[in-house]
Amino acid sequence: MGEIGLIRVDSRLLYGQVVTRWIGQVNAKEVIIIDDALANDEFMIEVFKMAAPSGVELFVKTIDAAKDFLAERDLKTSIILFKNIPSLLEAINKGYPFSDIQIGGIGGGPDRIVVFKNITLTKAEYQELLELEKKGVHVFLQTVPEEREVKLADIAKKMN
Repeated sequence: MGEIGLIRVDSRLLYGQVVTRWIGQVNAKEVIIIDDALANDEFMIEVFKMAAPSGVELFVKTIDAAKDFLAERDLKTSIILFKNIPSLLEAINKGYPFSDIQIGGIGGGPDRIVVFKNITLTKAEYQELLELEKKGVHVFLQTVPEEREVKLADIAKKMN
């Protein structure tokens, strides 16, 4: 797997900011959502296809099916979306060679801590992301392209 336009974790998947900001930022020609539940929901796949802008192709794959699919593609103009950190971690544990991971909007819930704007993490997710960083993966938080990247070290005080 070569260079990838953007890998983003965002609980909303394909929505306003991704459509209006991130697709243009990386000049994306395709969006690939990797999500086991969504891949088995034909109705929601059609809803997301309608949300994709003209000229941008949408693919929805399970974690297992996406690996071969990605290996066969030039991903420089692709956005890969995960709904949550556990799904991302499952993909990485199955051998996906991701080197840059952007954490975007992840909504609130039990045991979740607001770490930056509309991004929440559990302490376990934070620790898992730190482990990825130790393995050489560039992990950062960013909601829109105009903002600077926020490093995991920048949110450490909120997670203690």
